[in-house]
Amino acid sequence: MQTVDHIPRPSGVPPWIRAHRDIIAKLVAVAAALALWQASDAFLRPIFISTPSKVVSALVTLIGNGQLPGAFLRSLLEMLAGLVIAGIVGIGVGLLMGRIRLVERALDPVVAFGNATPSIALLPIMEVWFGIGTNARIAFIMVICTWPILVNTYAGVRTVRGRYTDVGVAFGLRGWKQTWRIYLPGTVPFIFVGIRIALAVGAVGMILGGQEIGQSGLGGLTADFGSYSETADLVATIATTTALAMFLFAAFRRLQYWRFPWIAATSAGRRESK
Repeated sequence: MQTVDHIPRPSGVPPWIRAHRDIIAKLVAVAAALALWQASDAFLRPIFISTPSKVVSALVTLIGNGQLPGAFLRSLLEMLAGLVIAGIVGIGVGLLMGRIRLVERALDPVVAFGNATPSIALLPIMEVWFGIGTNARIAFIMVICTWPILVNTYAGVRTVRGRYTDVGVAFGLRGWKQTWRIYLPGTVPFIFVGIRIALAVGAVGMILGGQEIGQSGLGGLTADFGSYSETADLVATIATTTALAMFLFAAFRRLQYWRFPWIAATSAGRRESK
């Protein structure tokens, strides 16, 4: 009996839609969420949640009067300062713990204690130590961002220590030469994971510090608008805070692709790109 091969019928969907269906699906989902949000004005009081149109109007006003740009720049500088100091401390201590067994044994309980300490509990201590000002907010961001960078750096050095030590010895590398030529490059993917976590933690710390220490930056604006129930201004400020965090994530990813493109070839890089 003669059979006829199955020939798939055209789906009727234009090729450009099939080629960009993922982007189209995302845009449709965002548009539907905004439409539902705008429709909530019909049955919710504005004090509970504003609408996109009112939020955009508030955003334009806050940018025009200079409140939002000034708070954004202040928070950005404090966030970057805290992250840079945290990176120096976290990477340095993590390398020392991974390379020197005595330092590892001595600092392990300290790191475990600090990593388990609730970050919000440190706010009053920062005020006592540094006063109510920029230094206290930067110190708070630095402290809470140090732990994920340190722990991931330490874990990376331990992984490299178990795999590539003999390779370094075979090439005549000993002591700190192994650290710079083998351990540090092998630990870079772990360091980048720690920095990504620190960015998320630091964004929360930036808002908490601005709310509780001196009422400054984007955190100070959210506290002020929340106290007076100015919902549109509050949502506009929260959206700006999210935009700041996304900007830092994007900038960090571009730096990774630019300076360390080989990370994308690792298993962690492949998982991230999916």
